[in-house]
Amino acid sequence: MYTLYYKPGACSMAVHVVLNELGVPFKAINQTDLKDPEFMKLNPRGQVPLLVVDNEPVKEGAALITWLLDEHKSPLLPTSGLERAKALEWLMWCNASLHPACSRIFGLSKMGLDAEITETLNKAFSAQVQVLWDEAEARLGTTKYLAGDSVTAADILLTVIANWGLPRTLGPNVKRLIAEISRRPSYQKALQAEGVEYKAAA
Repeated sequence: MYTLYYKPGACSMAVHVVLNELGVPFKAINQTDLKDPEFMKLNPRGQVPLLVVDNEPVKEGAALITWLLDEHKSPLLPTSGLERAKALEWLMWCNASLHPACSRIFGLSKMGLDAEITETLNKAFSAQVQVLWDEAEARLGTTKYLAGDSVTAADILLTVIANWGLPRTLGPNVKRLIAEISRRPSYQKALQAEGVEYKAAA
């Protein structure tokens, strides 16, 4: 059995949804206190998601998602060819481009900067985030899902990030996608378990 450490609504929710999609047994632990000494023993970075596999802690959300989907042979990640390349491209885009861009905004409040500098940076970072959402919007204007004609893990992670409540404008194509993905039974189950309300598709 796997053990997932998560923070409600954070990027770890994507792993939570994937585990639900796979239908494998797992234990989910709400690790809101990321500096808890016992948790820090498992992940000194103080970050979620963290998945314990055979008593071994494994980190990094995109790596966890990729491994789980390969291990359990899920259509959420094609096994070969261009289909796999595109699925990985968009999963990594969510994980390595969109997520860090959002994190810069969240981190501003912790930097202790004066109000004017904070406001300037917030506007700059928000503009960068909007560029990425516009890229997703353009992509979804030509394909049903991020990677093509089929749902992949990238769509799940995008749907999680969309609900973070940062200032941004989501276009109709993005709203179409996140409305569909957030209604999936696996997603609804994770929302209920984590006590999160999905508002982004409204």
